[in-house]
Amino acid sequence: MIHQRYFRPGQKVLLRPSASSTPEGHVRLLSCYLQGGGDDYFDLTLPYGADAANQYPFHDKMDFELSSDSLGLGARVSGRFREVISGNKIRVHVYPDLQMFQRRAKQRVDCRLGIRFTRGRGTLQIMRETWEKNVNLLNSDKPPAKLTGFNDCKINLSSGGIRFAIRPPAEPADLCLLLINLDDGHPPICALAEIIWSIPDQEGEVLLTGMQFLDILEKDQQRIDSFAQKHR
Repeated sequence: MIHQRYFRPGQKVLLRPSASSTPEGHVRLLSCYLQGGGDDYFDLTLPYGADAANQYPFHDKMDFELSSDSLGLGARVSGRFREVISGNKIRVHVYPDLQMFQRRAKQRVDCRLGIRFTRGRGTLQIMRETWEKNVNLLNSDKPPAKLTGFNDCKINLSSGGIRFAIRPPAEPADLCLLLINLDDGHPPICALAEIIWSIPDQEGEVLLTGMQFLDILEKDQQRIDSFAQKHR
């Protein structure tokens, strides 16, 4: 099929569950790699550990948008979860609705904000459960008293991800839990993120690291967009 012209084995693919497949107000994303496929399906590998496919709430009738970069443009297609093939591999049915599109860069801002950062010390499931617990607590009728322990960091922030310096090690697909204090009179934003890239500074003591958000509330993305617009 025409999919095979734009989605090739080894290519990175972003898997975005549809709004109907996620809790209201939640925004989810997954990275995966195309291993192969057929006329109407892709076999995809998740990079979050050997049992990652069994640790994510995939279910029948779960719909996705699958996107990747091809020939200088974005390529996207709709799909539906079919089955877990192995511990970190899934099969997704793809529909004949391929579209090419021009990616729009999200508005970003360089600033200094308070950050609390925890490296992933557990599985994808544990990290997602911790994120959900934190989000529920921060958005409850009785949110916690003012949190402390934030480090003042120079960051680059958008509603899709964040960049700042951390101490090594850092590898692609490492999971991180973030609290971001926008100092806007509301509780901090909690996001589950994955490391996309990292480069050492001149002294090699820290790594400038780019992360994308995997789990974040839609309203928190809107808060970040408003913050970026105000401080650009």
